[in-house]
Amino acid sequence: MEVKINHNYSESEALEKMKKFLSKLKEEHQDKVGGIEENWNGNEGDYSCKFNGMKLTGHIKVENGQVVVNGKVPFLLKPFESLIEETIKNEANKVLK
Repeated sequence: MEVKINHNYSESEALEKMKKFLSKLKEEHQDKVGGIEENWNGNEGDYSCKFNGMKLTGHIKVENGQVVVNGKVPFLLKPFESLIEETIKNEANKVLK
């Protein structure tokens, strides 16, 4: 799965906003999404979490003008992949607008 979100911020501003976004997810959705972990190296980060007991992993790359989120969707969640993509895009757009 790959989600691209356009933005009008500098790379460093967008990076800070995405880090806050992940922190916000941890707080607001702790009842549904557990064990959110992130590891940043410059403008790129790896993340993992559990959703209904299934592990989701992926990579975020923050660039000038765009954030790219790549993720592995477990087989059992494949029917919901488009919903997951849409949710990521909508929530990230709120942070980057």
